[in-house]
Amino acid sequence: MTQKEPVIHIQEIQSDLKRIENDWLILHYRISILLVVSALVFECLLGTLVVSSDLLGTTVRRYILKFILIPSSMNLLWIILDTIVVRSRHVSQDGKIYTVSIVFAMICFTLFTAHSAFVSMYYLFAIAMLLTTIYASYTLTSVVTAVSVAGLTLSELFIRWDSDKVSLFESSQRMFDFLIALVILLGCGIVSSVIIYYEKKKNSAWVQKEYEREQLKKRLRFDELTGALSRRAMYDDMRDIETGEDARSCVFIIADIDHFKSVNDRHGHHAGDLCLTGFVRVLRKSFGGASVYRYGGDEFCVLISDVTSGEAASLCQAAQRNFGELHFPEYPDLHPQASFGIAAYRFGGDNAVRLFVRADKALYEAKQTRNAVCVYKPKTESA
Repeated sequence: MTQKEPVIHIQEIQSDLKRIENDWLILHYRISILLVVSALVFECLLGTLVVSSDLLGTTVRRYILKFILIPSSMNLLWIILDTIVVRSRHVSQDGKIYTVSIVFAMICFTLFTAHSAFVSMYYLFAIAMLLTTIYASYTLTSVVTAVSVAGLTLSELFIRWDSDKVSLFESSQRMFDFLIALVILLGCGIVSSVIIYYEKKKNSAWVQKEYEREQLKKRLRFDELTGALSRRAMYDDMRDIETGEDARSCVFIIADIDHFKSVNDRHGHHAGDLCLTGFVRVLRKSFGGASVYRYGGDEFCVLISDVTSGEAASLCQAAQRNFGELHFPEYPDLHPQASFGIAAYRFGGDNAVRLFVRADKALYEAKQTRNAVCVYKPKTESA
């Protein structure tokens, strides 16, 4: 895990939110298709009833043309536009969202204009506005609200498609209904904005909590002073090697700074901290991409795959040289040394606890002479 991982995790969350947004976009598009198809079915059924009754105030041909063919053709054109935009690779996600949302409002406009004799058709536009709240965009919802209000006003004031429609200027009741509908639609726009506000607040709180949780995990997984992985991280990774693909070639190393207590006693704890952080840098450089852990105090562990015990011993010797060559400007007479214990994972029937114990025994042997590297040999293991 690197320092950037919490940021990467937040990016993954934002990517998930984008995916959910895209899923809603597809559903929004399908709802538009469903509305058009349902309206066509309803118009056909209503037309059958009207034609077979004495309610028909015009010819059958004219009725079919005005209330079925023309509205359905207009809506089909809107759906074709929707489909082209949604499937296009050249239109941005925002472009698709705006197109689908505005097209839905225009479908509502078409249906309302064709059947404006029914007062209940006013509230089709409210559906168009509410469907935009999932996108959590004030601008989008405001645009759709403006389109809906403009469409309703235009249809009521200037278009009289249905001959049974009562003009606003001929009926105070119709005028009253129209004004109430405008108030309700504007209210829906305000409510949608309030929903968006709390949706944004909820998402922001969720992302913040996830960030804090990842930061906490990072603090638990890393040693604050040296930046090495923590003992807890080592336990997790050692548990994983028993089922990992690299278990056959896994080598575990325990390293200990020689006479570290005397470094603190003679030079102070600041010198000791510099010594610890320098040792971690050396281990990381010497062992490449291997995991370096701080087990406690001046004791560090390395878990490395795809090397033999002999190769690991050579790496440890290189680390010893590099550590001895470290220069501390504030403490010119500080020349630390380290000892290493090495144990190889035995594939089949072995476990992480035995691996650690064997490496610890090898370290104990190396500490007898100091600045040494010792590889665990099976004959030294007690029964």
